[in-house]
Amino acid sequence: MFITSTYILKRLCTSIGVLATILVVLLWLTQSLKFIEVIVHHNVSLHGYLSLIVFLLPDLFVKVAPVCTLIGSILAFSKITLDNELQVMQALGKSPWQILKPGVILASSLTVGLILLNVFIIPNSFRAFRQQEFQLRNQFSSSIVRDGSFNVVRGLTIFVEKRKSSREFEGIFINDTGEHGKKSKKPYILLAKEGILKKIQDQYVLVLYDGVRQEKDKNNTIQSFEFAELVYNLSEITTIVNSRSMKPYEKDLRELFSTSNEESDNPKLQNRLAAEGHQRILLPFLCLLNILLVALVMVVNRPSRRMRRRRMLYLILTGILFQWIVLNLLQLQLKFSFAIPLAYVSVMVLIAAGVAVLCKGSAHHKIQRLFERCGI
Repeated sequence: MFITSTYILKRLCTSIGVLATILVVLLWLTQSLKFIEVIVHHNVSLHGYLSLIVFLLPDLFVKVAPVCTLIGSILAFSKITLDNELQVMQALGKSPWQILKPGVILASSLTVGLILLNVFIIPNSFRAFRQQEFQLRNQFSSSIVRDGSFNVVRGLTIFVEKRKSSREFEGIFINDTGEHGKKSKKPYILLAKEGILKKIQDQYVLVLYDGVRQEKDKNNTIQSFEFAELVYNLSEITTIVNSRSMKPYEKDLRELFSTSNEESDNPKLQNRLAAEGHQRILLPFLCLLNILLVALVMVVNRPSRRMRRRRMLYLILTGILFQWIVLNLLQLQLKFSFAIPLAYVSVMVLIAAGVAVLCKGSAHHKIQRLFERCGI
C-alpha cells in the first residue's frame, strides 16, 4: 500500500508541479511586461526591476493552484488509466479511497499552504510591491531628466548631453516657455556645463554651474547673462507625493473584516473588502474540491480508455465553471447578502459529499450508473 501511495503521490506532484511552474512563469512574464516602462522611463537597474516584480510570484501561484490541481490530477490519473495501472490497482482490491488518499493528502496540504500564503505572505508581498513601485514612479531624477533626448514636461524642455550619475549631469539645455506656472512668465533659455539635481524641503531644484541665461527684452533683443551657479526650481512642474492609498489586496484579514469610520460610511467599499477577505479563505479549498471531482469521474467511475478524452474535457470545463461561479458569488455580495454564505455552503457541501462517496463503497455503483446515463 505504501509503494502504491508513494507512486500516485509522485505522479500527482510531478504533474501539478510542472503545470504550476509553467503557468506561473508565463503569467509572471506577462505581468512583468507591464512594468517595462519602469526601466525605460525611470532608469531602473535590472536588479531593481527584478526585485520589484518578484513580489508578484506568491499571488500568481495562489491564483493558478486550483486550476493546476484540477488539470494536473486529470493528466496523472489519465496516464495511470491509459497504462492500465488503475485497473491493476482495482483488481488487487484497492478501494477508490485507498487509491486517492495520497491525492487528498496533497490537496489538503496545498489548501492549508495557500490559506497561509493568503493570510500572512501575500498582503505583505503586495504592500512591498506597491511601495517600491510608488517610489520608482515618483523618482523625478530618473523619470524626466534622461540623457541624449529632449524631455518635455508642461512647457519645459530639458536636454542633457551626458549623465555622470543618477543626479549629476553635463551639457544641460533648458528652454522655459514660462507657461507651466500659475502665471505666465517671459520665456528664457538656460545653458550650463554641469548640473546637480537636489531635493530641498520636499522640493526638487536643479543647481546649474558655469552657464548662460538668454531671454528677450521688450524690444525683442536677446539679452545674455552669465552665471557661475544658478538654482533652478522645479517645484512648479513636479509634485512630490509622500503618501498613497492602500488597495484591498494589500490589507490583511483583520483589516479587511474590520470596519473603520470611512468604510462604515461607504457600504460598497465595505462589501468589496469583505469579498476580498472571503476570497482568500475560500478559494484554496477549490484545490481539494477539484481533486475529489477528478476522483469521482476517473477513479470511482469504471476505467475506460475510450472515454478518457471525453472525461478529461468534461472535468476541465466543470472545474473551471465551478470556480467561475464561486468567484462571481463572492462578488455578488455587493448586491445580495446571501451570496457569500451560498458560496461557502456550496464548496463545503460538495467536499463533504465527495469524501463521503469515496469512503462509502455502497455509493460507488450508483455513481457509476449515473455517469453511464450521462455518457461519461
